[in-house]
Amino acid sequence: MKILFCNPKNAQGTTHSRKGMYVPLGILSIATVLKERFGNAIDITVYDEDVEDAEIDSFGSFDIIGFYSTTFNYRTCVVYAAKAKNHGKITLLGGPHASILADNIMRNQECFDFIVRFESEVPLLRLIERALNKNMNNLSDIPNLVYRDNGKTVSNKHLYENNLENLPIPSRDFVKMDLYMSNFMKIYPDRSSIRQGSLYSSKGCSWRDKTGGCVFCARLEKGVKFRNIHQIWTEIQMLRDRYNVNSIWDISDDNLNNIGWFKNFVKSRPIDCKDLNFFIYSRVNFIKEELMPYLKELNVEEVFLGVESGDDAILRGSFKGQTVRTILSAVEVLRENKIKYFPSFILGLPGETEQSMANTHKLCEQMAELGGLDRLGCTILQPIPGSKAYDKILTETEFGKELSSMDDINLSYLERYWIDNFTKVDHETAVKYRDKINKTMTGYQVFGGEDTKKN
Repeated sequence: MKILFCNPKNAQGTTHSRKGMYVPLGILSIATVLKERFGNAIDITVYDEDVEDAEIDSFGSFDIIGFYSTTFNYRTCVVYAAKAKNHGKITLLGGPHASILADNIMRNQECFDFIVRFESEVPLLRLIERALNKNMNNLSDIPNLVYRDNGKTVSNKHLYENNLENLPIPSRDFVKMDLYMSNFMKIYPDRSSIRQGSLYSSKGCSWRDKTGGCVFCARLEKGVKFRNIHQIWTEIQMLRDRYNVNSIWDISDDNLNNIGWFKNFVKSRPIDCKDLNFFIYSRVNFIKEELMPYLKELNVEEVFLGVESGDDAILRGSFKGQTVRTILSAVEVLRENKIKYFPSFILGLPGETEQSMANTHKLCEQMAELGGLDRLGCTILQPIPGSKAYDKILTETEFGKELSSMDDINLSYLERYWIDNFTKVDHETAVKYRDKINKTMTGYQVFGGEDTKKN
């Protein structure tokens, strides 16, 4: 049986600071699990349009074609799935967009035979096993699965969550690693000596688990789950030995979710990995002086910080759990320890005013004056399905009823609708301040500085 997994190209959205630079770890995890279970009974191909165009004309040569969907690439998923159905192929859809809007998709689109919500490794193991045995009649015991039975949509109630320690290391054999490294060098030509490799050490966010999370966050994991520390270091050694990786990009929600776990991870570092650098993510509140020896021991070169706003009232209304004071304290600690930081900013948070955006611009200038700032990302809030912002539109606006039946979300429209209904500025003013922040940061790389594509 020939299986294709495809990460289609984006059809809408803003510039992404990592796009085309890290492998599709979710797809690779699924492919690895399936290959370990079924061996030569299946042949798996992965197309990742973050790095190269899919061979659409080859769809007819596969038996099953699965698509990874985000709100940004969903329209492309629909186009590609229709082509696959024209060839008579079984089509699957997974990813965050499908996980939230599965019922709408099944109602509105005939081109998808199955949707797998949330984590897909075990559900797809069971579905592929049924397909290999030509027994696709009763699928009610497959968790996370949505499908049609006699024309009616069936959404299996049992949801399966992975134990990360039971999953194998995602194989990179399904993709061309050099393409990701080449993209990195194109974006960062001044870092040509860096060969970056990506992985995740955990899933979930302790802040989201505790409070429900930031208003714009659309990540789906519940709770915080960690991988086995020894397995992570084994994966890092594999990346170094096979692909000459010398810098690790840990794409977990928050690498400092559990300080005790992080300290154990650092202490467990093999001697032969002591020269590798790391790029990690953290909430501002976790950046404390007492943690700096561990970041320095791990050779953390840069920390991504979710700053979002320079206005305390806006930060409170967005459930960030931080203040301008704690933000400046964190970046000062990093600067003093010669660790770079990459702050993200989001304009159009609930209650945003022109003054609050001016305060955010002022904070950017303060960071630039302090030093240690490496690059930044400034975007306008987009209410992605799964976020509190999206839910507020669903439940608190006239457009909510119409939106509740949609599967194809026009982010350009929704971004403007959000600004009009949940802030005290207009969209043009938000764009003006976004561009002002980006242009002020002369000499720094900026991400998120283009308008969403008009749709």
